[in-house]
Amino acid sequence: MGVMSRTKTNRQPSMGDVAAAVGVSKTTISRYLHGNFGYMSDETKARIAQVIDELGYRPNRMAQGLKATVSHMIGVTIADIGNPFSSLLLKGIQQVCRERDVQLLVSDSNNQGALERANIESLLDAQVDGLIVNTVGGNDDWLSSYCLEETHKPVVLLDRIIRPTVCDGVQTANVQAVSEMMAHLESQGFDAVVFVTRPTEGVSTRTARREAVESFLGAGRFHGEISVYETVDGLREMMAALLARYRGDRVCLFANNEETMRDLLGTLPQPLPEGIGLCAFAEELWARYCGFGITCLDQRPIEMGRVAAETLMARVYDGSDSPYAVVDVPARLCIFDSTR
Repeated sequence: MGVMSRTKTNRQPSMGDVAAAVGVSKTTISRYLHGNFGYMSDETKARIAQVIDELGYRPNRMAQGLKATVSHMIGVTIADIGNPFSSLLLKGIQQVCRERDVQLLVSDSNNQGALERANIESLLDAQVDGLIVNTVGGNDDWLSSYCLEETHKPVVLLDRIIRPTVCDGVQTANVQAVSEMMAHLESQGFDAVVFVTRPTEGVSTRTARREAVESFLGAGRFHGEISVYETVDGLREMMAALLARYRGDRVCLFANNEETMRDLLGTLPQPLPEGIGLCAFAEELWARYCGFGITCLDQRPIEMGRVAAETLMARVYDGSDSPYAVVDVPARLCIFDSTR
């Protein structure tokens, strides 16, 4: 059945009416009208054309002109807002927004790729001037497609980046950080290092850290391995076998992030067996007061958030047209009793 050519109030149909009739977002309709089809299917394009014709929709050119002006709002989508690291990223972003009198709109993706895409669509619908994306991973093609559109809003990827570079990014200097940690462990006389992580595919931070540790292990300065787990129960079984395998060695368990560090603390026997060390990419204030103190690489998330916001605002408000670049923010090695 066709759609009505007028709304129930007999007003002129809007972009929202078209979007509702097609079953897509207003951003999708806007992209169609500007010829930015990206991953839009032929079926969707045909349906939009049909609904526009049946409704008699005509774009409001004056409104389009007004939307071309700045809104003094930026949008941020966070992979997991429940992660303490994420809250500190936001703190840094918010500091810069206050300094520049820019409003911040925040969405949580709850580690779901589909929700991240929906968040970005909603932020664009809200007419933000630019986006900071702390991606969940797995959305690289979708993000790249958007960043390559002629009318895309400036984007800064935060903590997790995509290759090849299609927009600005801010990340931890992961290779340098791993190198500093491994040098410390070597100085403390550890025989082996086991890097513990959730699956690394599609997540640039995990991949970079894993590859850096593998490089050290391959150079023969340590023996050890990479332990990848998906569930806490699986990690518990993995650690029981690992402790038996390395009995007699001085081995350090190197956690990819705070989440993995918490998982390890919940599955390892307490007190820790003799000769077992712990270290992690983790925020210092958390690691310092965790039991005996856990040696950590503090990623300085507040500074990362500030750099991301400053980078975006340089594009949006200050006229920067420099080539896209990824900024590496050095981590800070904080040594506590867990590796002494």
